[in-house]
Amino acid sequence: MGSCAAVEEFSEVRVTDRKGEEYIIRLYDHTKDREKVIEMYETFNPELRCLGLPPTTRKGIENWIDYLASSGFGLVAERDGRIIGHVVIVPTEDKKNVDVTIFVHQDAQNRGVGQELMKRIIEYAKKAGYRGIMLVTERTNARAIHVYRKLGFEVVDPYFEYDMYLDLRDGK
Repeated sequence: MGSCAAVEEFSEVRVTDRKGEEYIIRLYDHTKDREKVIEMYETFNPELRCLGLPPTTRKGIENWIDYLASSGFGLVAERDGRIIGHVVIVPTEDKKNVDVTIFVHQDAQNRGVGQELMKRIIEYAKKAGYRGIMLVTERTNARAIHVYRKLGFEVVDPYFEYDMYLDLRDGK
């Protein structure tokens, strides 16, 4: 995974969303946050799932969250003690790139939370020395695709799903 220095440099940040409500973006702590993140996914609207995620059963969510925590680096967006967003990067097998997974609870969507989480995880991945960030989304997910493009991602495979990539190397 990325450098420990990059993790140590990440500090909690207070952000105001588009409706003027404040929330915090901070490191995900599996011991303290696991149950809150599971609760977020248990109440996630199943119609907003993307590529089969998040899982729909509690056991499926638990297994998925445990995998992400053991394999990657994550951030959460929290408002009033409730997790409203979750982003994780998992290094590829060669450790040169990372795959990103992000979800924002429907109660907090269209307020800039996802974009703020993505900006922070991109900055972390850069500092940690990764070459790039990969993601896959459904081609019908126009809102997410718009945000990803705004952040510099390019579509590299536009067929059944959208495979997108953000090159983190300087000058690229």
